[in-house]
Amino acid sequence: MNHPDMLRKAGLHTAETAAPALGFTVSYATTGKLLLSLCIALFLAALVALYRLRQARSIWPALGGFSLAALAGALATLSGEAADYFLPLIVARTVIAVATPILMLLRLPPAGLVAGLITGRGLAWRRCPVRLRAFTIVNSIWFALEASLLTNQLRLYHEGQAVAMGVFKLLVEVPAHLLAAIVLWLIYRRLTNRPCHGELCPYHLTLGGRGGMTTTLSH
Repeated sequence: MNHPDMLRKAGLHTAETAAPALGFTVSYATTGKLLLSLCIALFLAALVALYRLRQARSIWPALGGFSLAALAGALATLSGEAADYFLPLIVARTVIAVATPILMLLRLPPAGLVAGLITGRGLAWRRCPVRLRAFTIVNSIWFALEASLLTNQLRLYHEGQAVAMGVFKLLVEVPAHLLAAIVLWLIYRRLTNRPCHGELCPYHLTLGGRGGMTTTLSH
């Protein structure tokens, strides 16, 4: 799988994830009826899951997305607070935000782990100094963006601003994530478009040439 394919999949995943939140936010903002809004969100989550299955994609993202929406609906129903619809996603993002610096210190930036999972190459990128550095830089920028967005969502949650949380997610977070994916992919491509002299690098073949010159075959 090449990098444009990965970028396209990231955009598609963002749109699919946002669909239930869009249905919930629009419904709750216009009707004020929590149960109806939750039913619409769950219905859209089911449609997204079916679409993912029909596209012959892995069943786990489909089940995961639907389960997250069902959990969100259950929490909001039990508490009677619309803001609790966003609580499972906030908790998941908080866990990721806390784990990210730890993984980066272990030289396991999450961006590299995700790329290895999508491409099926596992942790091969760790043996490439150029890619390891690129994933670390890209992940640092992404972490700063995600932390700032999550901080605002936590503030809105504590204030019980359910509609504001939905509007912020759809009008700020989704565009920010899509733009960041494009910009960070360009940064990654620029950082990896250079020779790699790692002896065990599985992505580059370095051959010694005349006068100490090296020829590098990459990607």
